[in-house]
Amino acid sequence: MSRLSVFFILLLALPMAVIAVDDATLAAYYAGANGKQQAELKAALFDIIGTADVLDYGSGQDKTWFGFYQTDRMADNEVRDRYSNDHRYFDAESPYKAVGGMNIEHSFPKSWWGGSENQAYKDIHHLMPCEAKINSSKSNYGIGRVVTVKNDNGCTKVGTGPGPDGQTISLWEPDDKWKGDFARVIFYMATCYSNLTWQGNQALFSMMNNDYPTLQPWVYELLLEWSRQDPVDQIERTRNDAVYAIQGNRNPFIDFPDLSEYIWGTKQDEPFLLTDEHGQVIPPGPDPTPSDSTIIIYQNFVSSVGDFTTVQADGTQSAVWKQDSRYGMVGNAFSSGKTGDEWLISPRLNLHGHSGATLQFSHAVGYNNGADPSTHFEVLISADYAQRPSDATWHLLDVEWPTELITETSKFTKFITVNVPLDDYAHQYVNIAFRYTADSDHCWAWEVKNLTVKAKPVPTGIDDNYLSPMPDADAVFDINGNYLGTDIPTRRGLYIVRRNGITFKRFIR
Repeated sequence: MSRLSVFFILLLALPMAVIAVDDATLAAYYAGANGKQQAELKAALFDIIGTADVLDYGSGQDKTWFGFYQTDRMADNEVRDRYSNDHRYFDAESPYKAVGGMNIEHSFPKSWWGGSENQAYKDIHHLMPCEAKINSSKSNYGIGRVVTVKNDNGCTKVGTGPGPDGQTISLWEPDDKWKGDFARVIFYMATCYSNLTWQGNQALFSMMNNDYPTLQPWVYELLLEWSRQDPVDQIERTRNDAVYAIQGNRNPFIDFPDLSEYIWGTKQDEPFLLTDEHGQVIPPGPDPTPSDSTIIIYQNFVSSVGDFTTVQADGTQSAVWKQDSRYGMVGNAFSSGKTGDEWLISPRLNLHGHSGATLQFSHAVGYNNGADPSTHFEVLISADYAQRPSDATWHLLDVEWPTELITETSKFTKFITVNVPLDDYAHQYVNIAFRYTADSDHCWAWEVKNLTVKAKPVPTGIDDNYLSPMPDADAVFDINGNYLGTDIPTRRGLYIVRRNGITFKRFIR
């Protein structure tokens, strides 16, 4: 049985209870956006919300209609339909089955990115249960103000109206009570999926293929108007929390109703500032991902294993580490004899010419019954790895291990994201490894969802380096201006040395 199935079966034994997220949690979640404005703010939000653990698409357990049962079920088991005023109900005996006469509607048409069944295709933030006839009528049109109505079911209008430069195009228009809701969904999609390539006339009427502003001006101006007229309500807040519980990311335009103004509207020249639980502004701190940092490697294991290798200690292929489209790389020896010494190893990473390198990854553990995972799982680094882990020198990295279970009776923890400084390995070639070991008494599971290594490039010009990377600190550079650290090398060569604020040349014979 899958990890998610175990979780959901346990969850559904209890009444569904969505827990609202408090201000302190929101401030921590959105910390990377604090103090940003306009395009930089939108880019920071993309980094925060861009990865989601989406359900499979369709009807049934662990699929979209299961999600709708959590996000769009009203008190009397009625389906909340934002596209029609019809009344339809979830089946009491088969609640995750598709409701008759309804479709899964992409508020953001899937054809706009080519129809691929990617994360956006399955993202419940913009998927809604929809009456089938109006769903068919609205086709893949963009949202807008309908002037000439061709179909009107009393809740949704379909027809034509003004598009870019006043051009008449096909559009659909929601009822007034849902206009703000859909505006905030579109803002979310234009931010979370700004990396997609929009294609076809219908898409390009509304979208631009760039990181900012992504939406055509006529679109964001109309949606800003709708968002002001129909402000966030409790229905949206509750749905946002429910989707967050399912797929682990939030719609920030619901959490912060005026956020869209800082990106597209009247506050573009102002920094977006978070507040704490007492309403006090949180001063922007150091950017955890400085704009001058370089990504040495990024791998989303939910998509693929990339250039990582999975081997046993002797270098032969691992049968334990496997890629999973929900959880990333999963180490679990249960079906492989309950024993193993299995390694997930990065490609060789070049940290030369960089400082302040940081390893960041998200992971979860399962079936360890509260035991310390570090007794059988390790995160390691090596500067001399070749082909066999057993032949290399490995150093143990100090990492945080997840402990909070999904539910009190769950076998798995929630995912956590950890940051590990790699300062001791600057100016080296290194490999990072996740070592999974198991025996008949300790056959646990380890899930690694994604990994990033970032570092700050050291300037290569000698003149620049006299003042960097650490102003007023001791430093040594080679003749090409490459930063070598603080100690003068013993090997022969000419070096530029800074000591106590004085810069001089030193030749080592």
